[in-house]
Amino acid sequence: MDLVVNILVLAVVGYLLGSINSAILVSKLTMGYDIRTKGSGNAGLTNAYRCMGGGRTLLVLVGDVAKAAVALYVGGMLMGAMGKLIVGAFVILGHVFPLYFGFKGGKGVLVGATMIAMFDWRIILILLVVFLILVGTTKWVSLGSVTAAALFPFLTYFFYRDIPMFVLTVAMAAAVIYMHRSNIVRILHGEENKLTLHSSRK
Repeated sequence: MDLVVNILVLAVVGYLLGSINSAILVSKLTMGYDIRTKGSGNAGLTNAYRCMGGGRTLLVLVGDVAKAAVALYVGGMLMGAMGKLIVGAFVILGHVFPLYFGFKGGKGVLVGATMIAMFDWRIILILLVVFLILVGTTKWVSLGSVTAAALFPFLTYFFYRDIPMFVLTVAMAAAVIYMHRSNIVRILHGEENKLTLHSSRK
């Protein structure tokens, strides 16, 4: 019974924290518009930088990392490594489908990366190297994000040999990849937007 209660608590905590979308809040409070109406329409870090510039994007970064860190701390306290994965999955769910913002949020990359960093430093280090290599060579942030998401379940299984963990990480990776489906189509056609060092802040 305690196990079920713990899982329910982590699900609720993770989803409610995940629903606090920093990009939407920062854009509305400091720019007077909803970030989802600008640029790519995504309430995530990359679009925030393109539309709002570095200073405000730093606020988005801090906010999204903080909510994931708090959730992962609670998950670790209640259920250890598995608790971190469970609460992390619901943080991503809340970030992608935020309760407070009409269920339209970001793509879950930053909060997912924070979750992985708090889950296992070895996995995040490998994924970060892969991400940086791909983004550095192609300038496609989405390609690095999708590839890292796809590798996450296999690295988790390699280090832990735990089937429930593997299944959960597959679901998390599938959610991130699904949210990048339009990016994948553009990549296949060579039409994906490339990362630049300047924003189009207005």
